[in-house]
Amino acid sequence: MEELRKNWAEDSTASRYTSHLDKASLHKILRLRANKQMKINMQYFWASFALQVIVYSYLTHVIIKHWNDSLLIFVGILCILIYIPFTIILLKKFKKIASLRSGDQHAAGLPIQEYIQKHQRLLSSFYKFKSTYEIMLVILSTAIMTWMVFRIYIPGGVIAHPAGASFIFITSLLCCTVAIHAENKKHFKDPLTELQKLLNEFKQ
Repeated sequence: MEELRKNWAEDSTASRYTSHLDKASLHKILRLRANKQMKINMQYFWASFALQVIVYSYLTHVIIKHWNDSLLIFVGILCILIYIPFTIILLKKFKKIASLRSGDQHAAGLPIQEYIQKHQRLLSSFYKFKSTYEIMLVILSTAIMTWMVFRIYIPGGVIAHPAGASFIFITSLLCCTVAIHAENKKHFKDPLTELQKLLNEFKQ
Protein backbone atom coordinates (compact mmCIF):
# COMPACT_ATOMS: atom_id res chain seq x y z
CA MET A 1 0.00 0.00 0.00
CA GLU A 2 2.84 2.35 0.90
CA GLU A 3 4.53 1.60 -2.42
CA LEU A 4 1.32 2.36 -4.33
CA ARG A 5 0.99 5.69 -2.51
CA LYS A 6 4.61 6.52 -3.36
CA ASN A 7 4.12 5.65 -7.04
CA TRP A 8 0.93 7.74 -7.16
CA ALA A 9 2.76 10.74 -5.67
CA GLU A 10 5.57 10.39 -8.20
CA ASP A 11 3.08 10.11 -11.09
CA SER A 12 1.20 13.17 -9.83
CA THR A 13 4.41 15.21 -9.60
CA ALA A 14 5.47 14.11 -13.08
CA SER A 15 2.03 14.97 -14.44
CA ARG A 16 2.16 18.47 -12.96
CA TYR A 17 5.68 18.97 -14.35
CA THR A 18 4.59 17.77 -17.81
CA SER A 19 1.54 20.04 -17.69
CA HIS A 20 3.71 23.02 -16.74
CA LEU A 21 6.20 22.11 -19.47
CA ASP A 22 3.44 21.80 -22.08
CA LYS A 23 2.01 25.19 -21.08
CA ALA A 24 5.43 26.84 -21.25
CA SER A 25 6.10 25.25 -24.65
CA LEU A 26 2.72 26.40 -25.93
CA HIS A 27 3.35 29.97 -24.78
CA LYS A 28 6.76 29.93 -26.44
CA ILE A 29 5.22 28.79 -29.75
CA LEU A 30 2.47 31.41 -29.52
CA ARG A 31 5.03 34.12 -28.73
CA LEU A 32 7.14 33.14 -31.74
CA ARG A 33 4.08 33.26 -34.00
CA ALA A 34 3.05 36.64 -32.57
CA ASN A 35 6.58 37.99 -33.05
CA LYS A 36 6.46 36.90 -36.68
CA GLN A 37 3.40 39.11 -37.19
CA MET A 38 5.20 41.94 -35.38
CA LYS A 39 8.08 41.73 -37.87
CA ILE A 40 5.62 41.87 -40.78
CA ASN A 41 4.00 44.98 -39.26
CA MET A 42 7.34 46.71 -38.78
CA GLN A 43 8.30 46.00 -42.39
CA TYR A 44 5.27 48.08 -43.39
CA PHE A 45 6.20 50.84 -40.94
CA TRP A 46 9.73 51.31 -42.26
CA ALA A 47 8.65 51.13 -45.91
CA SER A 48 5.81 53.61 -45.33
CA PHE A 49 7.97 55.96 -43.28
CA ALA A 50 10.73 55.92 -45.91
CA LEU A 51 8.19 56.70 -48.65
CA GLN A 52 6.83 59.64 -46.68
CA VAL A 53 10.35 61.00 -46.09
CA ILE A 54 10.89 60.86 -49.87
CA VAL A 55 7.60 62.69 -50.49
CA TYR A 56 8.42 65.41 -47.93
CA SER A 57 11.94 65.77 -49.37
CA TYR A 58 10.67 66.08 -52.94
CA LEU A 59 8.00 68.63 -52.04
CA THR A 60 10.50 70.66 -50.00
CA HIS A 61 12.92 70.59 -52.94
CA VAL A 62 10.19 71.80 -55.32
CA ILE A 63 9.16 74.62 -52.97
CA ILE A 64 12.76 75.84 -52.55
CA LYS A 65 13.69 75.51 -56.23
CA HIS A 66 10.52 77.23 -57.50
CA TRP A 67 10.24 79.85 -54.79
CA ASN A 68 9.03 82.47 -57.29
CA ASP A 69 6.02 80.35 -58.32
CA SER A 70 3.49 81.17 -55.60
CA LEU A 71 0.85 78.74 -56.92
CA LEU A 72 3.34 75.86 -56.98
CA ILE A 73 4.45 76.70 -53.44
CA PHE A 74 0.84 76.77 -52.23
CA VAL A 75 0.05 73.39 -53.80
CA GLY A 76 3.28 71.88 -52.44
CA ILE A 77 2.51 73.06 -48.90
CA LEU A 78 -1.06 71.76 -49.27
CA CYS A 79 0.27 68.30 -50.19
CA ILE A 80 2.59 68.32 -47.17
CA LEU A 81 -0.32 69.24 -44.89
CA ILE A 82 -2.34 66.33 -46.31
CA TYR A 83 0.42 63.86 -45.41
CA ILE A 84 1.19 65.16 -41.90
CA PRO A 85 -1.85 63.60 -40.08
CA PHE A 86 -1.07 60.20 -41.61
CA THR A 87 2.59 60.44 -40.56
CA ILE A 88 1.67 61.44 -36.99
CA ILE A 89 -0.80 58.56 -36.53
CA LEU A 90 1.67 56.13 -38.13
CA LEU A 91 4.41 57.12 -35.67
CA LYS A 92 2.12 57.07 -32.62
CA LYS A 93 0.51 53.70 -33.31
CA PHE A 94 3.66 51.88 -34.36
CA LYS A 95 5.63 53.29 -31.44
CA LYS A 96 3.07 51.61 -29.17
CA ILE A 97 3.17 48.39 -31.19
CA ALA A 98 6.99 48.28 -31.16
CA SER A 99 7.09 48.91 -27.39
CA LEU A 100 4.93 45.87 -26.57
CA ARG A 101 6.76 43.20 -24.57
CA SER A 102 5.60 39.76 -23.49
CA GLY A 103 6.23 38.49 -19.96
CA ASP A 104 8.22 35.45 -21.03
CA GLN A 105 10.75 37.75 -22.68
CA HIS A 106 10.88 40.59 -20.16
CA ALA A 107 10.30 40.67 -16.40
CA ALA A 108 8.04 43.72 -16.73
CA GLY A 109 6.30 42.39 -19.85
CA LEU A 110 2.68 41.45 -20.45
CA PRO A 111 1.17 37.96 -20.19
CA ILE A 112 1.29 36.42 -23.66
CA GLN A 113 -2.50 36.56 -24.17
CA GLU A 114 -2.69 40.25 -23.20
CA TYR A 115 0.36 40.94 -25.37
CA ILE A 116 -1.41 39.48 -28.41
CA GLN A 117 -4.69 41.27 -27.59
CA LYS A 118 -2.98 44.67 -27.38
CA HIS A 119 -1.03 44.01 -30.56
CA GLN A 120 -4.24 43.11 -32.38
CA ARG A 121 -6.11 46.13 -30.99
CA LEU A 122 -3.40 48.64 -31.96
CA LEU A 123 -2.93 47.16 -35.42
CA SER A 124 -6.68 47.05 -36.06
CA SER A 125 -7.05 50.67 -34.92
CA PHE A 126 -4.36 51.89 -37.32
CA TYR A 127 -5.72 49.77 -40.18
CA LYS A 128 -9.19 51.31 -39.80
CA PHE A 129 -7.68 54.81 -39.87
CA LYS A 130 -5.47 53.90 -42.84
CA SER A 131 -8.35 52.41 -44.85
CA THR A 132 -10.41 55.59 -44.44
CA TYR A 133 -7.78 58.32 -44.65
CA GLU A 134 -5.79 56.72 -47.44
CA ILE A 135 -8.68 57.02 -49.91
CA MET A 136 -8.55 60.80 -49.68
CA LEU A 137 -4.76 60.88 -49.35
CA VAL A 138 -4.05 58.82 -52.47
CA ILE A 139 -6.57 60.62 -54.70
CA LEU A 140 -5.48 64.13 -53.68
CA SER A 141 -1.74 63.45 -53.60
CA THR A 142 -1.84 61.69 -56.99
CA ALA A 143 -3.76 64.60 -58.50
CA ILE A 144 -1.36 67.14 -56.96
CA MET A 145 1.77 65.27 -58.05
CA THR A 146 0.42 64.93 -61.59
CA TRP A 147 -0.37 68.65 -61.71
CA MET A 148 3.08 69.55 -60.32
CA VAL A 149 4.97 67.38 -62.83
CA PHE A 150 3.09 68.94 -65.75
CA ARG A 151 3.54 72.47 -64.40
CA ILE A 152 7.30 72.02 -63.87
CA TYR A 153 8.36 69.90 -66.83
CA ILE A 154 5.74 70.27 -69.59
CA PRO A 155 5.07 73.65 -71.23
CA GLY A 156 1.44 74.65 -70.88
CA GLY A 157 0.88 72.30 -67.95
CA VAL A 158 -2.32 70.34 -67.37
CA ILE A 159 -4.48 72.92 -69.17
CA ALA A 160 -2.56 72.44 -72.43
CA HIS A 161 -2.43 68.64 -72.10
CA PRO A 162 -5.65 67.47 -70.37
CA ALA A 163 -5.70 64.05 -72.07
CA GLY A 164 -2.12 63.24 -71.12
CA ALA A 165 -2.59 64.49 -67.57
CA SER A 166 -5.80 62.46 -67.19
CA PHE A 167 -4.09 59.33 -68.49
CA ILE A 168 -1.17 59.69 -66.08
CA PHE A 169 -3.50 60.46 -63.16
CA ILE A 170 -5.80 57.48 -63.79
CA THR A 171 -2.90 55.09 -64.47
CA SER A 172 -1.07 56.22 -61.31
CA LEU A 173 -4.26 55.90 -59.27
CA LEU A 174 -4.88 52.36 -60.52
CA CYS A 175 -1.28 51.34 -59.76
CA CYS A 176 -1.56 52.80 -56.25
CA THR A 177 -4.86 50.99 -55.68
CA VAL A 178 -3.40 47.62 -56.70
CA ALA A 179 -0.27 48.19 -54.57
CA ILE A 180 -2.31 49.26 -51.53
CA HIS A 181 -4.62 46.26 -51.85
CA ALA A 182 -1.63 43.89 -51.82
CA GLU A 183 -0.03 45.88 -48.99
CA ASN A 184 -3.18 45.71 -46.85
CA LYS A 185 -3.49 41.97 -47.32
CA LYS A 186 0.15 41.23 -46.47
CA HIS A 187 0.70 43.69 -43.62
CA PHE A 188 -2.77 44.01 -42.05
CA LYS A 189 -5.48 41.53 -43.06
CA ASP A 190 -3.33 38.39 -42.85
CA PRO A 191 -1.57 39.42 -39.59
CA LEU A 192 -4.90 40.36 -37.95
CA THR A 193 -6.35 37.00 -38.97
CA GLU A 194 -3.31 35.20 -37.57
CA LEU A 195 -3.46 37.14 -34.29
CA GLN A 196 -7.14 36.23 -33.93
CA LYS A 197 -6.24 32.56 -34.49
CA LEU A 198 -3.67 32.82 -31.70
CA LEU A 199 -6.28 34.30 -29.35
CA ASN A 200 -8.75 31.55 -30.28
CA GLU A 201 -6.20 28.94 -29.21
CA PHE A 202 -6.38 30.26 -25.65
CA LYS A 203 -10.09 29.42 -25.59
CA GLN A 204 -9.54 25.80 -26.57
